[in-house]
Amino acid sequence: MKRTKLISLGLCAALALGSFAGCNSTEETTEKTTKASEIKSEETTTEETTVTTSEETSSESSSETSVSAEDTLDIAPESVDMTSDSQLYANTFITNFVEQFFYDYDRDSASTEQILDFIHANIKLNAYSQISFETKGDITYEVFSLEAAQTVAARYFGLLLTEDDLNSLSAPPSAYGDQPAGPYYEDGKIWYEAADGEGCNRIGIVDSVTNNTDGTLTIEFTIYEIDLDTYWSLSLDDLRAYYALTPDQAAADTTLTAVSSGTATVGVSQSGDYYLITYSTVR
Repeated sequence: MKRTKLISLGLCAALALGSFAGCNSTEETTEKTTKASEIKSEETTTEETTVTTSEETSSESSSETSVSAEDTLDIAPESVDMTSDSQLYANTFITNFVEQFFYDYDRDSASTEQILDFIHANIKLNAYSQISFETKGDITYEVFSLEAAQTVAARYFGLLLTEDDLNSLSAPPSAYGDQPAGPYYEDGKIWYEAADGEGCNRIGIVDSVTNNTDGTLTIEFTIYEIDLDTYWSLSLDDLRAYYALTPDQAAADTTLTAVSSGTATVGVSQSGDYYLITYSTVR
């Protein structure tokens, strides 16, 4: 898959996350975005050396150069203090993956199909109005535009999805067979066989965020299921309240059951938004 990184990274020293909007339902009910900024300034130090003999000067200068380089590079990862806003943003970002049972991802090896599978589920769960239904022969398809797919790929993966990436996909067939349910590509649109939607009663609660000092963050999270009876009775505002929970609050909530855990590595764009680099869960 041809993929171009949209985001240029800077080294991180601290994370400050701003405003956020919560979960969507059917008609693009939530924006799920926030702003933050991270700036890392590198400092280098120099030391004066007393000149004795030319041999001693050369030896000492070489030694000091080595120490200075090590001191500059040996910056230990550090824990990020979470504010209520940053907890809300981090929880909601991770929940976008958790809610569709996303398991493992590596930016360097991910296929076009894996990216599109996420995009399809994300649009279906959070921006349903962007789905149209088209019939080819015996099969009804859920269809969305390349432009809609590009928006999701950039937002959650920091990737530019191009038409070249999709040209290797087959056109949607008109009769059932042994073929997969999708994705297919034709006429500037991505096609999946239509299927019933599922409830998304899983949420991700971020337990910790570590600044890796290389422009990335490591996120440790717990996956919870909301009690189904409770879930179906929730209003949108009620659901947003779950996304704001701290780890201690989630653990104490009797309507939540911890079912798994996971780790993600994210980059941070210049606007402060996360984009996924790696993701893994315990199964």
